[in-house]
Amino acid sequence: MATHIAKIRWLKTSDFSHEGFDRRHDIAFQDAVSLPAGGAGNDFGADPEQLLAAAMASCHMQTFLVLASKKRLQVASYSDDAEAILAQREDGKYWVEKIILKPRVEFCGDKIPDADTVQAMHEKSHAHCFIANSVAAAMTVEVQYQS
Repeated sequence: MATHIAKIRWLKTSDFSHEGFDRRHDIAFQDAVSLPAGGAGNDFGADPEQLLAAAMASCHMQTFLVLASKKRLQVASYSDDAEAILAQREDGKYWVEKIILKPRVEFCGDKIPDADTVQAMHEKSHAHCFIANSVAAAMTVEVQYQS
């Protein structure tokens, strides 16, 4: 069992009413690691939906890199442009309906896997990703194969 802590800090900096308020806040992960955050569509920090997509992409990547290392593959780079898609449910509430990962992996060295092997590795990564196993949103992994 492991516990992972994120500290959220918000302070009133302007008028606070039902008509609006400043949504800026900070999220601290360790003493020296924090990031600015806010509500959806802000221009100053990550919003919760972006953070969910980032958590999913990061977890998937970490799992993929473990699998690659166990296969003795050399990964030169890994990138992803993850998306969290919002939708309205029948009860009127909004939710993250779908998260789309678009991983691109570049391999180097003398052992370069083929597209089918990379696809299978992404499928296994998804199956073993802690975050993927923790959310109700549909997941799509659109592998961007690079040889």
